[in-house]
Amino acid sequence: MSNSGRGGRGWARGWRATAAALGLLAAAAAQQQPIGALAFALDGRYNSIHSWQAEFQQIYTAGLSSQTQGGRLYLEKPGRMRWDYTQPERKTFLVAGNRVWQYTAGSRQASVTDLKSSRDLRTPLRFLLGHLELPKELKGLSYSGLEPWRAGDVVIHGYPLDSGEGWREVFLEIAPGYEIVRLLIVGLDGSQNDIRFSRIQTNARLPKDIFRFTPPAGVRVVPGGG
Repeated sequence: MSNSGRGGRGWARGWRATAAALGLLAAAAAQQQPIGALAFALDGRYNSIHSWQAEFQQIYTAGLSSQTQGGRLYLEKPGRMRWDYTQPERKTFLVAGNRVWQYTAGSRQASVTDLKSSRDLRTPLRFLLGHLELPKELKGLSYSGLEPWRAGDVVIHGYPLDSGEGWREVFLEIAPGYEIVRLLIVGLDGSQNDIRFSRIQTNARLPKDIFRFTPPAGVRVVPGGG
């Protein structure tokens, strides 16, 4: 084996170790700043975004049972959100304005629900769809001891302002650069909705009519139960 080959691999290992160390330093620095300063920086980052999309993995846990799903999420201001699931089955969860549509591929009916009556554990993401001011969206905002999904991130924690929201608390994992890469939403019954984002794109052009629900031929739209 050539010395150049060994040297190249050694350089790569050294670079990875340096990058990991810098990530840990960035996380430590972020957690040293007051929570209000972090929230202010996060607000500034998300208030400059008008559209957002990413791949997601969603791990829902209730008691001893757990289900993992995945797909692509689209957000656009004001107040529009679409989850296109591809695993383990194809389905759509769409929020546009004050209505929520849900449809599973192959079903003979889709449901529509008023957003205010929805108890779904995906709806807390709607606070990212307006003018973001985290201290006005969550109370008791603080750093959390929850282990981050990715090294170098920090995790913050808060509670809903309104006890009628349908969820009990939320954890936000924030990457360097003030990017939200994970939300862990805890329901009133203790269930957990752990949503992790990757391949994030901001302010990119979204597909036309992505936030319009058009039922397939033969599918009835019926009022949902929230």
